[in-house]
Amino acid sequence: MAIQLHEVEFETRTIGPLGPLVLTTPVLRRLEFRGIVNRYCPIAEQAELDHGVVAELVIQSRLSDPRALYDLPDWAERAAIPALYPEVERAEQVNDDRAGRMLEALYDQRAVIWGDLVAHAARCYQLDLHRLHADTMAMTFAGLCADQPAVAGVPRLEPGYNPAGEWLQPLKLFALAAGDGGLPVWCDVLDGGTGDSTTYAPQFAAFSDHVHLARFLPLEDVIVLGDRKMPTAENQLTWLRLNLGYSGPITLQDHHRQTLRDVLEAGQTWQALPYVATREATKLPAQRTLYRGLGHTVTVTDPQDPTRDWSVRHLYGHSSALASREAARRQSDMQAIEAELQRLQGLVNKYDYKTPEIITRRVQRKAFKKRPAQKYFTIEVVHHADRPSAPLELRYGVDHTQVQRDADLDGVYLLVAGGKAATLSDAEIVTEWKGQYKGEHCFRLVNQLCLVAPVFLKTPQRIAALVFLIMVGALVAGLIERQVRRALAALQHPISGLMPEGRDTLRPTVARLFKAFADYSLVQVKDARGRVVETRFARLNSVQAHILQVMELRQPAELFAQPMAA
Repeated sequence: MAIQLHEVEFETRTIGPLGPLVLTTPVLRRLEFRGIVNRYCPIAEQAELDHGVVAELVIQSRLSDPRALYDLPDWAERAAIPALYPEVERAEQVNDDRAGRMLEALYDQRAVIWGDLVAHAARCYQLDLHRLHADTMAMTFAGLCADQPAVAGVPRLEPGYNPAGEWLQPLKLFALAAGDGGLPVWCDVLDGGTGDSTTYAPQFAAFSDHVHLARFLPLEDVIVLGDRKMPTAENQLTWLRLNLGYSGPITLQDHHRQTLRDVLEAGQTWQALPYVATREATKLPAQRTLYRGLGHTVTVTDPQDPTRDWSVRHLYGHSSALASREAARRQSDMQAIEAELQRLQGLVNKYDYKTPEIITRRVQRKAFKKRPAQKYFTIEVVHHADRPSAPLELRYGVDHTQVQRDADLDGVYLLVAGGKAATLSDAEIVTEWKGQYKGEHCFRLVNQLCLVAPVFLKTPQRIAALVFLIMVGALVAGLIERQVRRALAALQHPISGLMPEGRDTLRPTVARLFKAFADYSLVQVKDARGRVVETRFARLNSVQAHILQVMELRQPAELFAQPMAA
């Protein structure tokens, strides 16, 4: 729109939307991310943009408009970056070549940058690091990658086939998430074929070293939690030697089941555990899943020093919901196997079902397949000499005793706890382990808010550096969500109008908070020569204003008028 005042022509133009930059920019500034990057990745004084500001802009692009990373100038133009960042005179400065050079510089320094960043976040936001949830996630990358030279320490994208029917390039992402909000406090990119169980100990050591964990709390006060791939015998010894607490499930083996039976026969009984899942908190007590526990202590001796041993807690847990699912699955499998065996019995001596070998193979392929319940069945092909026209007969039997023995242990799982975790009560051990979803929450932030694939980058180093920036974005998003939820919990009053259909909640997701700013923009007034003579930020609606008030943030005009520290 053009207007004319005193014979001077002006043009007004709406730019944006700015989206979540109104929320993410103050968090990135508080974390001093740009300064940390520039400290470890300096650039020549004559350079137009330093690596810190380019890295920050890449994070902003991932959080506000997560498309494939191949047209940064277009995003910078649409997001009004020259108007928000004084260092950026033109959107074309935020180009792909400059981003590529930044990623290459960032790759070798990503661990020390992350360590300083998380340490600073822990101080600024009072993060609780007593509980750390470890997990891994396979990342798949679309597109073709050039042949990668074997470079020590550089994660390799290894071609693999996925269920969608495409050949992809996977990498492995390891992350530690704090029990405080599920925030990512450590991450690393590994070879696509890396096994999970061998990653936990060295990755925790790297986290502890780079974040200087000992400055925040004694190592013996930390408890690491993970899934069943974490508490291997080797990892448990590592944690115990470090005097580090740990807890996680291990796969039930036959000797574990026998130990449980022996403990029960010795007179110990299941004890009710007062755990209630968040999703069942509104249900009546009779409708909730019932949890029971039965624990005992075992002694673990250091094979390198037989004089050194530790007490480790083994807690057998029982879930009524899990028991129901396992019983239903067994019954369904057994019914399917038996129905198929009866059908095959009618085909014996017909068609090509005329030798014991063929009949046995058909039973394995048609009836048993990969069903776990096949272990309860025995089959036998009997030859009747007195029936020359139909000499073969297929017989089967069911081991009902074994079925009952397994049914008695439906819903049972085994948790191990060492170090400080071994001193917790059985109810506390279960509650701590149930918090493992916080690690998944960390990965959901990565998948929902920050696009990982497709990636159009030339080297694994650049991809690893981009994933690092994406994890910084996940940290920023998690801090925003955590701050809003804590403030609303203290006020006990939701943000009215944030959720559709009046479903306001005290625990909004960061995706919903970002969506509230999806249409927020600014207006620029230009003179006849195209020079910007005035920039006006749009007026905040009630929901946007409430969010900024809850987060104790400044108005956008005041926020972006402040110079950014380099």
